[in-house]
Amino acid sequence: MEEKKKKINWKKAGLYFFYGVITVFLLGLILSFGDISAIFSELGKADLKYIFIAVGLLLAYAALYPLTTCILAKARGLKIGFGKTYVIGMTEHFFNGITPFATGGQPFQIYAFNKAKVKPAESTGLLLMNFIIFMIVTNGYAACSLFYYGRFVNGNVAMNVLAIVGFTMNFLVLAFMISIATSKRIRSLFEHIIFWLAKRKHIGKLVEPRVPALCEYFQNMQDAFKALMHKKGAAISCLLLKIVTMGLYYAITFFILRALHVNVSYAEMFFIVCGTSFAITMVVFLPTPGSSGGIEFAFKEVFASIAGGAAVAVAYSGMLVWRLMSYYLMMIISLGFYIGLEAHFMREDKKAKLACAADEEGQEAPTEEAPEREEKTEEESDP
Repeated sequence: MEEKKKKINWKKAGLYFFYGVITVFLLGLILSFGDISAIFSELGKADLKYIFIAVGLLLAYAALYPLTTCILAKARGLKIGFGKTYVIGMTEHFFNGITPFATGGQPFQIYAFNKAKVKPAESTGLLLMNFIIFMIVTNGYAACSLFYYGRFVNGNVAMNVLAIVGFTMNFLVLAFMISIATSKRIRSLFEHIIFWLAKRKHIGKLVEPRVPALCEYFQNMQDAFKALMHKKGAAISCLLLKIVTMGLYYAITFFILRALHVNVSYAEMFFIVCGTSFAITMVVFLPTPGSSGGIEFAFKEVFASIAGGAAVAVAYSGMLVWRLMSYYLMMIISLGFYIGLEAHFMREDKKAKLACAADEEGQEAPTEEAPEREEKTEEESDP
């Protein structure tokens, strides 16, 4: 069993390493289209004051991000401490960042909550509540960014196609989640479609094994939404907190622009926040880890439009700094929390094994002493 676990862990490590190589390769590929020497020349002239402010905003975003998970866990009455919930929430960035479609965060968090003695059904509901709030907020920012659609796309055909596909898929996912969560009829309709697909000749083999999990997921989604409606105070608090958290994240771009000596005023802050949201939303459907490749291209183009026709090297430099902060630095921070969490679980497992061994020894001891006591009683009774 231990050997099997080690093999699985090595496979996961190899897969994560492969995804890491892909992200670095795609970043290098995008940069290769620009003048590397000019890009680093622009970076060398950056105003460090604004770089530090941008890093400060990222750290503030990182610190605030898991708080909605903590608030919802308390509202649902889960028997888990604030500190452990916070650390589990912080691991999301690492697992989302290294998996296609950012799908790795929730499965690991369910595993981590289970290790912390929280039932999977409860943790799934909690994470779904958190995800629904996240989707509402990010789609709200994305909807605001559409007011500047013409400026961000700027006649670029590739940007136009990416934006239409990305925004359509993002809004459809939110609409799907809300409709499933709020309507039993729509949920029933989707379940009938799934059952129908499971009976089809060619795709039935793929769909049928997943039917129970999908039905359970729909049930958890409805339960999560009902819980949100019953805990309106917690839901509103989380919604407001997430608006602030994502606002800080999107505002990092403004200070990167200032650091690269692009003349943007504080009056343009909201426009730039919308620009960041636009770039992220349009490539969220890409299957690469962290939307690598697409996000660099999208952000470079949006950066150029925000910068008002600044040099191409400035757009590439801004994209590189933003990507290093928002993705790679965030991944490193999240990885640190993950390593700490795994070390904590290992210590808890070790303590549990030692306690179990001590209990077994304690139970065996009386059975060994029993014959001696019997012998003594026999000796004492013998005249």
